[in-house]
Amino acid sequence: MGLSDFETVVLGNGEVSVRDRRTGEIMHPGLGPRREAELLYVEQTKLAGRLEAPEPTPLRVLDVGLGAANNALAVIECARRVKGRALHLTSLEQDDGPLRLVLSEPSRFPAQAAHRELLETLLDRRRVEAPGLRWTWLEGDALQALPRLDGPQDVICFDPFSPEANPGLWSVDALARFRRVLVPGGILSTYSTSTRTRVTLLLAGFWVGAGAAAAVKKETTVASDGPAVLDVPLGARWLQRWRRSSARSPHGVAVLTPELEQAVLAHPQFATGGGSPC
Repeated sequence: MGLSDFETVVLGNGEVSVRDRRTGEIMHPGLGPRREAELLYVEQTKLAGRLEAPEPTPLRVLDVGLGAANNALAVIECARRVKGRALHLTSLEQDDGPLRLVLSEPSRFPAQAAHRELLETLLDRRRVEAPGLRWTWLEGDALQALPRLDGPQDVICFDPFSPEANPGLWSVDALARFRRVLVPGGILSTYSTSTRTRVTLLLAGFWVGAGAAAAVKKETTVASDGPAVLDVPLGARWLQRWRRSSARSPHGVAVLTPELEQAVLAHPQFATGGGSPC
């Protein structure tokens, strides 16, 4: 895999993004790279408030799917604006092609051009140290990289390619592994709003909520270890829709078994009557 596996593409709003030639998938196809990164992985995770918290420990953010570094740069720029806790950012990615592509076309990717030195250092050394920032790139399989994290994560920016293109990261087992590296009160944010994704997150041990709209998506998805940080937890109305859905099973499971159905129904998010009517 390399530079030739990716190409630039102009979105409907005029922004330029990156397409994977092998899968046909476009990175941040809705709102565009900059706005989608800010919305899903800065605003939706309440990143500024977490950075401002009077904690002596660094804020740890896990960037799942570095790609062209739009999400990572949005997180770094937020940390620089806030000037609060130190940021320990870890990116998971197998392929440096997208990042090399955007750096080769600075006029079309001004955000990356503005951080060229930082990104070139990351490409060269897979690690960046700067005042208030430690950025590490763990290459290879994302699940195999999890044991190498520097500690539990406060925020997970979950932005791999779709379940169709990258099914290994969307299974119950995979998401349960991400759940285990999340601190109490931490948050995972993702662009997917599918019923299958939300069922998979529930079965992986998360509490799940509706996130903000993103272009044609009326909602996105957030998840945590409990209801405290979820503004709109899934509730009775979602459960009713799920019962009627033709896509009731988690990713990677063709048919919902009675055992899995009971596990969803018995989830404390619904058993306690918690959550909103959503």
